Amino acid sequence: LPLALALLRPECVGASAAQQFALTIPRVTTAELERNLTLRSGLHAYVLTDHVGGSWKAMTWTLDYIKKKIPFEWVDYYPTNMDNVGSKPYLFKLEDAMPRFLQKSEKPKYMQMRIGFRGWSRLKKDFVPKPLPDVFWDDDEWISSCMRRPDGKSDKPAIDNFFVTQQWKFLLIGEKGTSMFFHKDGTAASSWQAQLLGKKKWTLCPNTETPLLDVNIDTFKPESYNKFPNFARALCGQVTVEPGEMLYYPAYWWHHTLQFETPSVAYTGALVGVEADRHDLGGDPKPHLRFYNDLMDKCAKCWEKGNPTRKCEDISEKWPGAAPPMLRVVCETYLPECYRLWDEHAQSLHGVGTKIEL
Repeated sequence: LPLALALLRPECVGASAAQQFALTIPRVTTAELERNLTLRSGLHAYVLTDHVGGSWKAMTWTLDYIKKKIPFEWVDYYPTNMDNVGSKPYLFKLEDAMPRFLQKSEKPKYMQMRIGFRGWSRLKKDFVPKPLPDVFWDDDEWISSCMRRPDGKSDKPAIDNFFVTQQWKFLLIGEKGTSMFFHKDGTAASSWQAQLLGKKKWTLCPNTETPLLDVNIDTFKPESYNKFPNFARALCGQVTVEPGEMLYYPAYWWHHTLQFETPSVAYTGALVGVEADRHDLGGDPKPHLRFYNDLMDKCAKCWEKGNPTRKCEDISEKWPGAAPPMLRVVCETYLPECYRLWDEHAQSLHGVGTKIEL
């Protein structure tokens, strides 16, 4: 973190036992983002206030529209919230989950969907145009180029496998009071989330604060902070995102959400190849290389060169709707080519730096 942010750490300003949420999450327009080199580095969280609400057809969505567009997508359905790390979902297709969601119940319900290739093909026209395409450079710009069959056509099953196994595209629907527990993601991709219906409050903490954080912290309940005294020393921020706004946060940042209204609907996309070099990752400073290595670690659990047999279990065979293993062709053939594209784009955004060959 820059020195200006580091000086905001609670221990530097004589903080009490309470978390101060001293990290500012700026709210900017597209024009302001275009001029702000600090935010364009991809290393800081911010809220983009003016693009989604004025441009995207997704702002007109209703729950019925979503169900009709993608009834076949699998849903992680949480009938009693997802507010702790031990919450377990039921797996339903959306056409079966939505009626359950709409029923009245004592506890608030939450649904998250890993959108696959087929679902995204039906939804993506509702998410155009993109704000600052070089900054929000998503898979539409690279995945068909690096996941291509020998005949030159896009490998749609491989792309679908990547979307689903990496939780690359998420549609999130919740009732007032629902919350996804405090955590950081397991791969080094940055994220953006567009709020389509309802208000949502966020807690965000940089990866540098990881030693002070715990997945069991409820950042929205100050009465629980005493169980985690180190949390008071962490540099974190809070922000409320309104319908028509978009939140961006870098890879590995901790995040916690709380829905303020029913229904709350948001769409999350992931980005790789858009962040500048970082010094909190350990080893190489390139986030996209760390992301690549995260995926290679996953691949190694299932595939070994020279061994034609998959080493890992396919839990989707036992529980339909669960994520399958990564495909061998994705691991061994496509990802190295994708990395080349990520690296080229990161260099075009943030300078040549040092090119890392795989």
